[in-house]
Amino acid sequence: MGNLNKVKIEIAGAGYTIATSEQEGYVRDLAKEMSDDIEGLMARNSTLSMNDALVLCAIAYLSEYKKEAANSDHIRSQLKEYLGDTARARMEVDEANRRADKLGRELEELRRRYGV
Repeated sequence: MGNLNKVKIEIAGAGYTIATSEQEGYVRDLAKEMSDDIEGLMARNSTLSMNDALVLCAIAYLSEYKKEAANSDHIRSQLKEYLGDTARARMEVDEANRRADKLGRELEELRRRYGV
């Protein structure tokens, strides 16, 4: 494992120290976004506890993650298809070039033979 940074963050008023290989600014941005989400939920619904808000945020984040993972898988699959299509097209071009070269040689032979 790489070097771990200890980053002190605050989420919805609670302090945490996180050991991470991520950049401190990145971790702080995540903490700020999460804190804003939690505080926003709690402001819109005063009956929510901190735990309820955390669970709702976790579900939203997990849902977004799963959708993005599925989207990434789909894009990877499409890319593999495109790469396969490209490889087939290159083979077809190579074959067409070989055929054109052969026909060009045959044409030159016929021109030499008939003096054209």
